Amino acid sequence: MNKFIVSICFYLPFIISCLNIQAMVSKFISYNLAQFIAYFNLVLIIIGIFLFRKNIKTLSSTNRLWFVFYILYYSFGLLASGISGFQTSIIATLVPVIYFTGFYFLLSNREQFKIFFKVITICFVISAFLTIILIKFNFNIKSGGVYDWDLDRAGGVTGDANAAALTSIFAFILFNQFYKPSKFTFRTIKNIILSILFYSLFLTFSTTGLFVFTIVFFLINYRFFTGLKLFLFAAIIPIFYVGVFALQSQAHNLGLSNAQINKIENITNVLTLNLDQVDNSGRADLLENVLYYLYKNPVLGNGIDFSVSMRGHNTFVGVWVDAGVLTFLFFIFMLSYYFLKTFSLNLQFRYFAMSILIVLYIFMISLQSVINQPYLIVLFVFVGYLIDFNKIDDGRSKFLSIKS
Repeated sequence: MNKFIVSICFYLPFIISCLNIQAMVSKFISYNLAQFIAYFNLVLIIIGIFLFRKNIKTLSSTNRLWFVFYILYYSFGLLASGISGFQTSIIATLVPVIYFTGFYFLLSNREQFKIFFKVITICFVISAFLTIILIKFNFNIKSGGVYDWDLDRAGGVTGDANAAALTSIFAFILFNQFYKPSKFTFRTIKNIILSILFYSLFLTFSTTGLFVFTIVFFLINYRFFTGLKLFLFAAIIPIFYVGVFALQSQAHNLGLSNAQINKIENITNVLTLNLDQVDNSGRADLLENVLYYLYKNPVLGNGIDFSVSMRGHNTFVGVWVDAGVLTFLFFIFMLSYYFLKTFSLNLQFRYFAMSILIVLYIFMISLQSVINQPYLIVLFVFVGYLIDFNKIDDGRSKFLSIKS
């Protein structure tokens, strides 16, 4: 199949989703044009599946679990919608499903799997760089304007600080795995780029993001924490906490806004496990409102996308509220299965896959859009094929990095 056609049918829609181009078009050019782009992307993927059918290889057994989940979600969700009377745009909810299906077939081809890894890495890195650029110009995508005062938090291409933090973390994970230089000069360049990616995360002042990044950083640098290096790391931990407390005590003298100071205090409370002091930005109240409907209809749920309309900010609770307890239990089983399967990977890929899943799982606690965003749902497809390819190759897969 012509590579240009593949790029147009699959990678173009992904890039548009990852860089939030549709929302930018809606905000600055035309809402109708943005709607056309959204539906045209779906048409492209469907056409791509049809044209790519002869190049489909062995399909991922791990990723098939998502189709079971979708069947359960829409079966119970539609039934619940009929009973409760809740109405939503079914076509809009199918967007991530279509993206998942398209990339489920595309990534079965190993050559496309390698290309996709390059595309997704470049897209997330560009998005992270744009996070820095936009806040330097005091520009917020969501409001669509330049402010006369300094913004408290970077919102990236989505205008949302937590979503921008999520993107920056993935950019760090993917680029760290993608580029494996051996020469000192290129290793230095890599470390500079990783530092910039971390800076883009820091500018979001995301409590969840910085907490998750701490976990991920240890996982992807597993080689460092062995033998004598492990003891050295243990000695550094007290110094790290001294630095955290010093930052907190000097926050008022650094010219930070009140919102930024509060976020630093939040991060300190998380790192010191003072969880009762953590400010959840009102998410607890939103979650409490959603829980009322969960208790009201725990078995069948309240309907497709009901939790999104209630702004529940919790994917796990959202699945239960939407489609009932059976769908929720299968969702938990599926996510657990993915995570447990990463232990079958060799060390090189195990902590890489774990890092991706941990980021997704933890952000599901504070975001309701993780499984609804096309550029995020395809990460599950990617990890699923990484697991299954590694099984087929008996742990000898070596196609996820470039060297220099």
